[in-house]
Amino acid sequence: MAYEISVFLENKITHFEKVTAVLKNASVNIRSLTLTSMTHGWGILNLLVDQPEKAYKLLTDKGHAVSMQELIAMEMKDEAGGLDEILVMIARAGIHIENAYTRLIAENNMAILLLEVPDILEAKRRLEINHVSILEDTIVYGK
Repeated sequence: MAYEISVFLENKITHFEKVTAVLKNASVNIRSLTLTSMTHGWGILNLLVDQPEKAYKLLTDKGHAVSMQELIAMEMKDEAGGLDEILVMIARAGIHIENAYTRLIAENNMAILLLEVPDILEAKRRLEINHVSILEDTIVYGK
C-alpha cells in the first residue's frame, strides 16, 4: 500500500520551501503533490514521496504538523476516458472518495489514480470482490 504525507502549514513565503528543503537534504523524492489553501491563511500540503516513513519522521522532528495515511492506488489508462473508466468501477464497488489525485510514471507510460477513502479496509475488500487491482507501493513510488 502507498502512503501520503500531509503537512499543515501556514500560507506564507518560505513555509512550503522549508518542507521541501528537509526532504531534499534527506534524499526523499517527491513523486506527486497537492497544495490546498484553506481559510485564514493556512493550507494542507499532501505529498506522495518515495520514503513516507522517513519523511514523516523528519518533518515531525522539525516541528511540522504532519500526518501519514494509507492510500489506494490503481492503474488507469493514460488516454481520454481512462479516469472515467476506473471511476465507474469504483462507483460500482460502492466506494466513497474523499480526495483523489493522479501520478504519471513516464518511463513506462503508466497513469495511477490515488484515493483517500473513509474506510481503507472496506474499500480494499470491495475492490477485490469487483476484481479491481490495487498497486504495490514500489510501483506507486517509482522505485
